[in-house]
Amino acid sequence: MSDKTRAVLTHKVLTTSAPSYLSDMLHTAAPARQLRSSAAPLLIVPRTQTDIAGRAFSVAAPFVWNSLPLDIRLCDTTTATFKRHLKTFV
Repeated sequence: MSDKTRAVLTHKVLTTSAPSYLSDMLHTAAPARQLRSSAAPLLIVPRTQTDIAGRAFSVAAPFVWNSLPLDIRLCDTTTATFKRHLKTFV
């Protein structure tokens, strides 16, 4: 699965009513104190011990999502608009 596909799937999980087995894998990070970057929706990337576990959706999707620029992550519009913004980034 490519990074673009993971980003689109993560956007769908975060903005629509995705199946619970996918939405249960993604957890948003809550900063301990108020920072300028706290408006950015970041996801927690679980630690893994093997390279194979690093390819799991629960690890790879938050990693790709956190690597996107803020303006793309904050795009709460339709999936088509998100894809268009993502295309200009990639």
